[in-house]
Amino acid sequence: MENEVFQIAFPGMEIDEDATFEKLEKELKTAALYKRIGFIRRDPALTPSYAVKENTGIREVGKQVESIAIHNVDGEERAKRTYERVALAISRLRHTQREIITQRYMTEPEPLDINVWIELNLSERTYYRLKLEAMSELAYALRLEVIKTPEVAGTWQEVGREFD
Repeated sequence: MENEVFQIAFPGMEIDEDATFEKLEKELKTAALYKRIGFIRRDPALTPSYAVKENTGIREVGKQVESIAIHNVDGEERAKRTYERVALAISRLRHTQREIITQRYMTEPEPLDINVWIELNLSERTYYRLKLEAMSELAYALRLEVIKTPEVAGTWQEVGREFD
């Protein structure tokens, strides 16, 4: 059975569902981590350097301090944006789908699927169907789809000719 969301959004294209859902789960985990603990800043190592340096008279910022400052500024903003994007996309899902994603990926500790479907009073089949729909819609909303290349998809059509 083909994924209905991806068929509608990408007619004629093959989406690598496993790679797409892997990217989505990574994004959900990043958002959940930011929600739980915020951003952890890096600090420079205070180990003294005993290398002889020529006095140039100009105070230079070390490469380590520079990279840490960039990480602290850019990393925090990137994590915050990721969380906001994911939260907005989750809020636009239907109620049951939103509950599945929120309980499965955005809570600590991360419960097993069976615990979620029991808590939501769903059958196993209904749970996995709704989870697949929710994951597909989230991947589409967050633009995380992985499109199969011609080599992976098996065939490539070009001007009416098929290549294997």
